[in-house]
Amino acid sequence: MIELILKSREFHRISNTNEIKDDMMDFISIQFLDFKQEEIDWVKEKFGLDFSIMNHTEDIEVSSHYFENENQASFHFSIPYYNKTKQMVEEPLFIIISSNRVFSFLTSSLDDFFNKTYAFKFNASIKHLSDSKAMFKLQVEYISDYYADVTESLAKRIKALASRVLIEKEFTDKDLDIITQYNFNNLLVKESINETKRIFSMYKKGEWEKRMNVKDIIDIELNDLAVVSDYIQFNFDRLDDLKENISNKIELEQNHIFKILTMVTVCIAFPTLIAGVYGMNFEMMPELKWKFGYPIAISIMLLSVIFPIIYFKRKRWL
Repeated sequence: MIELILKSREFHRISNTNEIKDDMMDFISIQFLDFKQEEIDWVKEKFGLDFSIMNHTEDIEVSSHYFENENQASFHFSIPYYNKTKQMVEEPLFIIISSNRVFSFLTSSLDDFFNKTYAFKFNASIKHLSDSKAMFKLQVEYISDYYADVTESLAKRIKALASRVLIEKEFTDKDLDIITQYNFNNLLVKESINETKRIFSMYKKGEWEKRMNVKDIIDIELNDLAVVSDYIQFNFDRLDDLKENISNKIELEQNHIFKILTMVTVCIAFPTLIAGVYGMNFEMMPELKWKFGYPIAISIMLLSVIFPIIYFKRKRWL
């Protein structure tokens, strides 16, 4: 799927590059969803762009996330988002600026998520797009706003979990798995933000910034990302406190269970011992001939249960 925004602000959605007519070539933005190699080859042929940045997506060097030459400036962002199963995953987003055009490459699942989340905002913004510079500024602003939104969403989930555990005092062992998942999600967002900050910083130092002249916007977004990073650290701290709190409560419950088992063991140990002794089939056991031997044995067995209960109650185990 290919989406084009023309200079006339017309929007077109087509299936492949063969459907791009001559009057559509005057676009300011083109977006490739689930892009194929033949589409990349078409862009190379028509506009002479370099796609080497797509060959090193797993590298951590800045050069694998930002690249520029005389003809283009290329960006590779790793965007965390919630998929259809509500699991946070990462998908690559490639943006290339060339002369008066902006090229975007991403997956349809990531695009669907953006459309569901920001459809109204995007439709309102597209009416004011006039050139590739405006489009690039819009994308930069969307990226930083998105990180703020996804961090806020994660913070709400953590707060809801904390409220249930700390205030309502309802928790299970599975909550530790949930905390681990939230920690992982938080880590994905943090890594992605750090990567984005490095990309923007590299862009500010490059030659393309002199052409686009959006340094003020980049500075604002970097400041916003710094604030979001601080909030992410707050999420980490809250999760650590929550995990420690749940672990302590689970440990207290286990200790309570061990106390009960200890009391039960002590209470039945002495009666069992007495019953075991007089259950032996020895002939020379004088107590068996006693007139009151049976009630005495029963009384001793009852007392051996009552005394431990009184002891444990004074120790506040009951």
